[in-house]
Amino acid sequence: EEPGLLQHHFDKPDTFYVTHVREPIERSISHFKYNGRWPCKTMLKREFVPTLENALTLESWNETQGHVPKKQCHYNRKENTTAFYLGDCAVNCYIQWFGGLSCPRWKVPMEQQYEVAMSKLLKYNLIVVIDKLHDPRYVEAMEQFFGVRGILERGKPFCERMSHKTNEEHPLVVREETKARLIELNRLDLKLYHEITDCLEDDVDGNYYEHIPKWDGSRFQLDSYNWTEAQIEKDRAKALRKEKRKKKNGQREE
Repeated sequence: EEPGLLQHHFDKPDTFYVTHVREPIERSISHFKYNGRWPCKTMLKREFVPTLENALTLESWNETQGHVPKKQCHYNRKENTTAFYLGDCAVNCYIQWFGGLSCPRWKVPMEQQYEVAMSKLLKYNLIVVIDKLHDPRYVEAMEQFFGVRGILERGKPFCERMSHKTNEEHPLVVREETKARLIELNRLDLKLYHEITDCLEDDVDGNYYEHIPKWDGSRFQLDSYNWTEAQIEKDRAKALRKEKRKKKNGQREE
């Protein structure tokens, strides 16, 4: 959620807001392989056989909504706001996502969207850089910050297995001119990314990520919270209630 939305009851001044960014060109190509080359819903159909002939091309993955320009605003009736879907985007996606001004009928210049996106992004307490998770030192710094281990554990996105399998069978060839075109189109997203992440470049003194604070339970109201342990306790309590009902029903039958 975006920090500072006071109209929402869950927005409190003591809330710790976290978001993440990934190198825009890598993100764009990665998502093309995941859902842009062959749509996920199509890949999951039993009768569908992916081939290079029925694949969409990376050369056409060059618009604000993937293969096509964004033509309409997605409206979230529950929140009474317009919505932007990062998964449908190939160009300047972070600008549109964080800025919230991508509705075509508003006709907001992309440079203005960049300024708004940056101002909102800087309100977050922590911005995790996905690309840095390949660096064990960065992972350790993040785990020490939150006081937990296992930050690299991840779920399984919808159709991920099929997507990986299909792309392994038909490896994507990224031509230099195609990548250069994506870099040109994502100029503002790249600017935003580097504004946020260049401070993490290796220090000349070799200190790397030592400036990232370590875990301090006093910073958080709950001190610490382990979702796995809480879920185990919840399941145990549920099992006990079930056992009590079973015994109670057995006594009634007797």
